[in-house]
Amino acid sequence: MRDRRSLRRDRNNVIAMQLDAAFFFERGVKYLERNQLKKALQAFRKTIEYEPNNPVNYCNLAGVLSELGDFEASNEALLHVLDKLDPEMTECQFYLANNYANMGQYEIAEEYVIQYLDKDPEGEFALDAEEMLDILMDEFGGGEAFAKWEETRKERERTQAIEDGRHFLEEGQFEAAVQWLEGLTGRNPDDMAARNNLSLAYYYTGRYQEAIEAAEHVLRKDPDNIHGLCNLAVFTAHLGTPAALQAIVKRLRKVFPLHYDHAMKIGTTFGIIGEHDSAFEVFRKLVRLVDVPEPVLMHSIAASAANSGRLAAARKWWNVLSQEPDMSEVALYYLEALKQVESIGSRTMRVSYQYDMPLQVKFAEMKKRLSRGDIEAWRSDPLLRTSLYWGLRHGSDEMRRAVIRTLSVMADADAERALRSFLQRQDLSVPLQAAALYALQRMGARGRVELWSDNGEISVRMSDVPKDIILSVDPVWLDIYNAAETWLCDRHKKRLTAEAKRVWSGFLRHAFGRNELVIGKPEIWTAALVYSVLKRNGVPVRQKDVAEEFKVSVSSVSKAAGKLSGFFVTMP
Repeated sequence: MRDRRSLRRDRNNVIAMQLDAAFFFERGVKYLERNQLKKALQAFRKTIEYEPNNPVNYCNLAGVLSELGDFEASNEALLHVLDKLDPEMTECQFYLANNYANMGQYEIAEEYVIQYLDKDPEGEFALDAEEMLDILMDEFGGGEAFAKWEETRKERERTQAIEDGRHFLEEGQFEAAVQWLEGLTGRNPDDMAARNNLSLAYYYTGRYQEAIEAAEHVLRKDPDNIHGLCNLAVFTAHLGTPAALQAIVKRLRKVFPLHYDHAMKIGTTFGIIGEHDSAFEVFRKLVRLVDVPEPVLMHSIAASAANSGRLAAARKWWNVLSQEPDMSEVALYYLEALKQVESIGSRTMRVSYQYDMPLQVKFAEMKKRLSRGDIEAWRSDPLLRTSLYWGLRHGSDEMRRAVIRTLSVMADADAERALRSFLQRQDLSVPLQAAALYALQRMGARGRVELWSDNGEISVRMSDVPKDIILSVDPVWLDIYNAAETWLCDRHKKRLTAEAKRVWSGFLRHAFGRNELVIGKPEIWTAALVYSVLKRNGVPVRQKDVAEEFKVSVSSVSKAAGKLSGFFVTMP
């Protein structure tokens, strides 16, 4: 028989086990490895007893319950985590989606997988979640929850875009952007995103010095602000010295952000300022980082390749772009242009980094749409609106008249602001000033408008703008009326001049908005106007006599008079 003291001594040598959550977690993992699910379940329940506020314990428990097919109990554990312990534990939403899919409740599964992707688009299970969503939509008739989420997401983005002024820039409403962002930065001076947007709005509206000052303000506050640096590079390339530009380029070359939007901004900036080799390197690195390049990136790398003499690479990427929905027209345009460049032996091809039709093509299309009255789509086309405002600021007089005509038909608030801003320029000819004033008159603009005259800046009430201002839009139009007025006065028919002006002005207003008027020989229209007024007022007259008087053909007078006939007032 053993001594009692010896027995106690042996007991004292026994090491007590520390039973805690970590101990049962290890046991649970071992049971899982052996596929002993019920024992694993017991072990993970113990972890919760020891650490009831640890969300990981509930997730482990939920996983085992799901393996055992008890999806409802698994969901209870996961919802407990989201409702009580950690709402930011996004993987719980992915697990819930899996459970509901296994339960055959596909609509609820779709809702949870969308919630997961919305909150954690780059999360651990993002690829699996995207694959699950595709299966739910393609094989189980889903898509309703996704459509609702997509609309909510877009509305959220629209709200945010309006708040920080991006909405106005993206819609091409630059005058509205200036007004909004000046107020926003006035209330929040440290909002660097808004100030960057304001610098762009200033630049797009031709207020270059203010654009530069806004960009420099951002960089004083935040020297590494990529958007501020890129904006200043563009402004300096346009307005500054080569030395100042190279200093900024040197800073930009040291940066390659992993954030997609920032990298695109740097690459596009290099392209805009003519650093095409650097732009190509940025876009080439970016293509390697993304799974599927977006159309804008495809065009950007093609444009940088073409501009830097890598024509084979440009062809490759425009061919890829041509396979994208809604992008074939743009890609094929550039592929055809590339073919023409190569046919003459040129080594480079100058291409815009904006993935859309070039400006001259846009304006050719604009003339077609004006003639058809097809203007509604233009109001919601930000790239086109950008092109219009560029043409208004920098185009030839012919292009500016075309833009003014288009804005008068678009007739929205931003078009009005753009025309008012345009009238403040000091370098406008009388016809361009008249065109802008008529456009505002046609749009129903009210209040005062600021413009320049020989005596300096003046303020004019829109109600005081002459009703026949349309006559001054083109010197030829005014000459036609003046010639008709002179002819009538010389023959003692001055009483008919008011009607002649009214008819000719009405005809011009109609033609202005439709781009239908081709004057040709002014004498034809003078003859037609004279003949029409005389005939309308019972004065004996023959087309042949009037045609001989103005040395034009009878047929041309007849044709022009027919066009004027609809603009006489018909008495009851």
